[in-house]
Amino acid sequence: MCYYACYVTRREGNMSVPVFQKIKDILFKDVAAENELKDLAVLLRMLCLINFAFNLTMTFISLISLGSNLFQWAITFMVFYSFVMWMTYWGHSSLCVYVYSLVMIIAMLTYSFAIGPTVGFQFSLYTLILLYCYKTDDNPAIKYVSSAIISLVVIGVWIYLEYLSKMIEFTKGQDLALLLTNTVYLSVTFITITGFYYLKFASSEHKILKYAKKLEKLATMDPLTQLTNRRGMMEHLERYIANASNEGMLSLALSDIDFFKRVNDTYGHDAGDYVLVELSKIFQDFMKDKGRISRWGGEEFLFSFEHSNGDYAYEQLTKLKYQIEKNTFRYKEYVFNVTMTFGLEEFDDSVGISKTIEHADNKLYQGKAEGRNRIIY
Repeated sequence: MCYYACYVTRREGNMSVPVFQKIKDILFKDVAAENELKDLAVLLRMLCLINFAFNLTMTFISLISLGSNLFQWAITFMVFYSFVMWMTYWGHSSLCVYVYSLVMIIAMLTYSFAIGPTVGFQFSLYTLILLYCYKTDDNPAIKYVSSAIISLVVIGVWIYLEYLSKMIEFTKGQDLALLLTNTVYLSVTFITITGFYYLKFASSEHKILKYAKKLEKLATMDPLTQLTNRRGMMEHLERYIANASNEGMLSLALSDIDFFKRVNDTYGHDAGDYVLVELSKIFQDFMKDKGRISRWGGEEFLFSFEHSNGDYAYEQLTKLKYQIEKNTFRYKEYVFNVTMTFGLEEFDDSVGISKTIEHADNKLYQGKAEGRNRIIY
């Protein structure tokens, strides 16, 4: 018996997934027209279902509590909302919006005049303004005019019901049932529409931000070595100086691969690219927790030793220079070594970034003139 019960539960549980998936597929089915976007159609289907449930509730309230023929109207409105939902599968979303609006206006005015001002059914019409704004294909003037008409209708109905119509007395239970129904209806409708707004526009914003970050990365990164390029490094250094405390230190080293032209001429430009990429990997690994490295141009690289004085930077560069000397490059059948020359300068706030780099560059050329494979500080 227990086994049979578990089997049935498991079987029913497995069957429930396709049922919900089928309902979801029906709701999110694309429109037949190729030139129509389905997001507006799906939103209208959701709103039609919400209104169908609302009118079904009003049918029960009318039959059980109010004792009026209002249920006949509620059933009629359910038929019309079903028709609008059917229309959404065949395209013409703009037409569906206006048919939906017409049905909703008639429905809410019917309930307002039948029940009176205490519940405020007419205020549900404000959700139509959100729906009009969700449509992106309309002229803005049409949206403004439609929204203004809806607002005037709501205000006019409220004034009439509040001051000119005869008040209808309800029991406390009837009043509570009507207010609760209208409140739940309004809440679900607003949440549904704003949820679609989020899905539509947040998705677009995410794509734009992602694309902007991609463009920024392309603009500030060297495509060959995947290091920061000159522009990216300058932006980084400017931010660093702006955010650094008064005691924050910075040392900059401009470096150059010795006789790099000889590598290109002897082994080919692809071998030269290989050297640049391999050295960049060494630099990135070496500069972790020390600062940043950028490809300054050609075979030149700029190192920024952050929160470091010149003496510390010189000590680190000595280790790096030794590591480069000992590194063997293997490209195809070629095996060779390279060396580098460095010009090191400690940053002086009174001089600025550009002048500091210029001084490091002068020291780099001094190192080349003195025989290369050295650090000038």
